[in-house]
Amino acid sequence: MNENELRIEVLLTLQVALLGEVPEALRGITCDWNESQIVIHCYFDGEIAEEDRESMEDVVAEVIASFLEHEVILDCIRKDMPEPLNPLTLKAWVYRRREQM
Repeated sequence: MNENELRIEVLLTLQVALLGEVPEALRGITCDWNESQIVIHCYFDGEIAEEDRESMEDVVAEVIASFLEHEVILDCIRKDMPEPLNPLTLKAWVYRRREQM
């Protein structure tokens, strides 16, 4: 799979996996990938609830099921408003909530 095909597959897989799993406190999800690894960073506003962390783990389980040959790494990170998310961008944003600045 070439870089563009991998990009499309990773982003679409994450979009589908997020259906019904986006908690209110989630500010954004950015990801990175290569031929052997997918990294997913989830940024939350406030304390990360166990239920929200479990939702993100469910998302990752779907990604793992689609990319058996990849190591998938999840990191749930607290980044309270109004701290900017743009400096934290990996290769692409999968999700960003609308925020009043």
